[in-house]
Amino acid sequence: MNTRLARTVSFSLLFASFAGRLPAAAQSPTVDGQLDAAFYGAPLAVQDTPTAFGNATNGHHRFAVQGSELDAAYARVSDGYLYLFIAGNLETYGNGIQWSVGNMNKIDIFVDAIPGGQNSLRGDNADVDGGALSCMGHLDPANDGLKFDAGFEADFYLTFCNRTEVIPFYSPPYVEAWRGYLFYATLPAAGGGTSRTLGVAQDPSHTAFVTTFVFTNGVQLGFDNSNVGGVWGTGSANETDVSQATNVATGLELALPIELFADDAGALNDSIRIAAFVNDVNHRYVSNQVLGPMGQSAGGYGNLGDPRLFNFAESYSPGDQFFAVPNPYPSARALLEPEAGQGAEATFRWLGSVGHTYALQVATNLVGPQVWSNAVTGTLATGPVVRAVATNAAPVGFYRTVRLD
Repeated sequence: MNTRLARTVSFSLLFASFAGRLPAAAQSPTVDGQLDAAFYGAPLAVQDTPTAFGNATNGHHRFAVQGSELDAAYARVSDGYLYLFIAGNLETYGNGIQWSVGNMNKIDIFVDAIPGGQNSLRGDNADVDGGALSCMGHLDPANDGLKFDAGFEADFYLTFCNRTEVIPFYSPPYVEAWRGYLFYATLPAAGGGTSRTLGVAQDPSHTAFVTTFVFTNGVQLGFDNSNVGGVWGTGSANETDVSQATNVATGLELALPIELFADDAGALNDSIRIAAFVNDVNHRYVSNQVLGPMGQSAGGYGNLGDPRLFNFAESYSPGDQFFAVPNPYPSARALLEPEAGQGAEATFRWLGSVGHTYALQVATNLVGPQVWSNAVTGTLATGPVVRAVATNAAPVGFYRTVRLD
């Protein structure tokens, strides 16, 4: 392999191709904030605590007034994505024209997908969403921040919120259009890390609602905020009735390229753990809406308060405040099974980085000097699963992919 090529090889995973029909890719859901039960299967976490952050009752597709709750969590890793569906609703921050000002609550999501990470949040993590992590991290170097259950070490962080924007700015009549914001950060064990905005979802007007938001990094977002069922609010006559949590089929839905949760070498754990909860606008006051749930007993319902002082491992939060998603991909750079076509034609599939270009290379013998030739070159990754059709695939061969940029 020449020096220039060695610098551009992003991964090299080998397998033998063979004739015959192989399994097709899994059917993916429409990411629209409405639960596809056939795809997701049973919930991985179900709420058992009434919400102390208000119970929304207005039932609008986008705008939830005076209430936030997390009723159940569903997730599946498929076709290069971590699909995550959080059933419930999240209070919308309005501008007081069509919608009340309200609270801009946040859904904070922590992901444990690789070895290492942070069991208690440090105070020197990356700046994201106006200092979200520092608001939940160490008070000072001698103190811990938010503590997770034993065995949960957060490696990555996501946070989502929704609000309205007044349009048009230049002349009346003014209306409020919906906006959703999704942020991301890495959480190295030693602190630091990086952060970025994964996407800003924007409806074109106050009466037109986009079904699926697709961002340039491959992330997809769907949001249906109309839930008025699920758990009740604390203080209501029915607060102990949490039996309707699994009936909620609307909420926040994300399709996240699996590479977002891999280490620098592309490796991933075979089980991805996720903790999610509703926080306030500044990430300084955690609600009792947590998945996995808090298990609060009747008469003792209450919000968790300052995250820097809270420990999910203590006895007042029984069970695990996270849920686990099986992961079939040992690497975010894996070659997948090819799909046989007619004659010598085959469609090859591999996990890649959206926006980058790849070559598929083949060798027929790995004994002695390795001679690799391009089977297909110049394939642009438009999603986390890259596909290329080789019209003259070797009956028996070894394949690898090379990132060209």
